[in-house]
Amino acid sequence: MFQSHPTHIYFFVLSIFIGSWFVAEPVCAESVYTVRDVAVDASSTSAAEARSVALAEGHLMAFERLIRRLVLAEDQVLLPLLESSKIAVLTEGFVINKELVSPTRYRASLTLDFNKNAVRNLLRERQIRFAETRSSNIVVLPVFDAGDCPILWLEPGDWRSAWLERPTDDGLVSMILPLGDVIDMASIDALQASKFARDPLLALAHRYGTQEIVVASAYLRLTKSSPQEDKIDSGSTQGRLVEGEGSDLSESRRIRGEVEGAILELMIHRVGAADEQTSLESLRGGADEALKDFLARAVERVLKQVEGFWKQENVLRFSRENRLSMLVPLNSLPDWVEIRRRLSQLAVMVSVDLNSLSRDRAEVTIKYFGETEQLLLSLQQSDFALNFESRGWVLQTDGASRQSESGEKVL
Repeated sequence: MFQSHPTHIYFFVLSIFIGSWFVAEPVCAESVYTVRDVAVDASSTSAAEARSVALAEGHLMAFERLIRRLVLAEDQVLLPLLESSKIAVLTEGFVINKELVSPTRYRASLTLDFNKNAVRNLLRERQIRFAETRSSNIVVLPVFDAGDCPILWLEPGDWRSAWLERPTDDGLVSMILPLGDVIDMASIDALQASKFARDPLLALAHRYGTQEIVVASAYLRLTKSSPQEDKIDSGSTQGRLVEGEGSDLSESRRIRGEVEGAILELMIHRVGAADEQTSLESLRGGADEALKDFLARAVERVLKQVEGFWKQENVLRFSRENRLSMLVPLNSLPDWVEIRRRLSQLAVMVSVDLNSLSRDRAEVTIKYFGETEQLLLSLQQSDFALNFESRGWVLQTDGASRQSESGEKVL
């Protein structure tokens, strides 16, 4: 997607030292424009030269990760190849977290902070769609079916294990896996999960402090060229799949060897407080591919789909700017400083203008991009709640929905 040239690397490194690009303090971990744990490893004729090459490559890798995080997948190809020197202009600073130096080799882990406005302008100029709003935690419930019956909590747990071993979340969506303890098992079984039973699913999500849950159902279909399978005696303890009341005992199957030719059908069903979405994917096992790698690839596909859902719902619409006046109740004057800081960090926010301030309230006018629904979602993700009462729009800072004076809940 991106390329670099030796001359560009030279000018890039020069700009670092002349322009004081290096910063000593770490950037805010909550910023979507911060990219962490960028591993670099370069060799050259000297340690200094290897360091220069590694830092330039690190900035390129960090920018690629940032673009994958923000930009819709179908729009990423619209961004032209950027030189290292141009990426330097988009960067506010970087921190070297770990550093190993030898006479001809340089290794390090970097944290980079990109300039929000510079990146925004780059994407807007090219009419590339992107989102910045992070999601609240979303629970993922992996259901596996190899042809006998759906498996959720019990062995064999290859699908669940693949989710436990997934890479750290690097996108806008944060997904959590249930503990699988007695309380989880009592709240929902495999049959209910595979049928997307709404009430048990939302109850499980509520236990983990969120209102969204994704059921990631994986159906493994074997073909003639697929690997052999081991059948576990249904009379043994391991072979019993008791996933809930009414479940029958069944034989369980474990795959041996590679999965070449096997087909994994994925059904990704997202349940939220207001709506539901379903998408289908299909993967075929590759040559010499082990089951573990096959399922890891499937996890990556599910994550990509969920990220895509979220980005589509939260694309910043710069062509539409709206204005809203609201009242902000305060416990003290310092509260306003913190609330204003939090509001200013919202991706959709253009400006926060103070109209009047007293000990117990602030009257403000905000400008924001997009529709009102997008503003409400962005506020909710940041633990705000916006309600319409007899005195107008009122912003609550505890994230809980409140009742209007007439008793009607607006948000």
